Amino acid sequence: MGGLTLTSADRARIAISLLTEPGDERAGQQLTAAGAEATVDMLIARRRRPLGPSELEAAVTAQARRADAIGARLVTPEGQDWPSQLDDLGDRAPFLLWVRGTGSLRSLLLRSVSIVGARACSHYGRSQAEMLAAELALLGWTVVSGGAFGIDAAAHRGALAVTGITVLVTAGGVDRPYPRAHEDLYGRIIETGAVISELPLGTTAARHRFLTRNRLVAALSRGTVIVEAARRSGTSATASAAEELRRHVMALPGPVTSDLSAGCHDLLRDGRAVLVTGCPDVVELIGAFGGDPPVDQGTTAVLQALLRCDAAEESELAAALGCSEATVAVTLAGLEGAGFAVRGRRGWTVSDAALARIAGTD
Repeated sequence: MGGLTLTSADRARIAISLLTEPGDERAGQQLTAAGAEATVDMLIARRRRPLGPSELEAAVTAQARRADAIGARLVTPEGQDWPSQLDDLGDRAPFLLWVRGTGSLRSLLLRSVSIVGARACSHYGRSQAEMLAAELALLGWTVVSGGAFGIDAAAHRGALAVTGITVLVTAGGVDRPYPRAHEDLYGRIIETGAVISELPLGTTAARHRFLTRNRLVAALSRGTVIVEAARRSGTSATASAAEELRRHVMALPGPVTSDLSAGCHDLLRDGRAVLVTGCPDVVELIGAFGGDPPVDQGTTAVLQALLRCDAAEESELAAALGCSEATVAVTLAGLEGAGFAVRGRRGWTVSDAALARIAGTD
């Protein structure tokens, strides 16, 4: 199967993704309690149509071969490239991610902002999304969106226009650009950023999958900016997901006569979003690049462990936290890049600048 090497756990997770839809909480609970292979058994048992082991194994193999053919790779929670902020979704966390792109997914998403909005957007909304994405990308932020017509596409293009990084979270397989008119956009994003999905390769985007996909858009970033949104839209669902995850929710105001901005105005009126008018407002809220550590639980745990000791090696931190040295190494690299950790002769320590910020004296 070419360059894609799969462990038995990888194959079991692929099988899970083939047997159920994303966000299946019962499957998530079983996965946590009993592991991937037991979850496969549970999902097979609850199927109405019997499924033989050979049939499922063939389907998993077909996924691996398709991934090889298009240059996709598998990222799972057991690997060091997993964006650990997704773990905040609990039992609704993705079982896996298929990724098309060259960089480390975890590294790409250490500093990220989601920009979402209406498909049938106005010229005002499109231009604001492009400008906001471009300015954030120039400051080193990764722009996350869903690849749809309208605001999503404008956000991706704004980041690409300044050779910035953008990540597209699709509601279908990573080999099925949606909409088809965005096939070129997908290709451009893959060259410098990533297209990702929790759905099996070959899956066609569908309405219910957009709603479940939106929780990933919210979870992956430090905050979500709503540029234009009608009432009771999918964009509003993304805002709700961000709220549940305690991520920052921001909204760009629009003309009071525009139905496309009604959802944004509702969020602002109800105190569910912070009003922003451009990049400076967003950065002020979510933290300047290099100013704050990422919000995911894994990074927070490593930073807290460092604060409890004078210095520590990666192996010591891994033992204390019950995770792999590889995971700790990737996390420390992110903290070092953010200016929160330094490596000295005695091991890793929290930087003086970070200690000053934490103490409130900076």
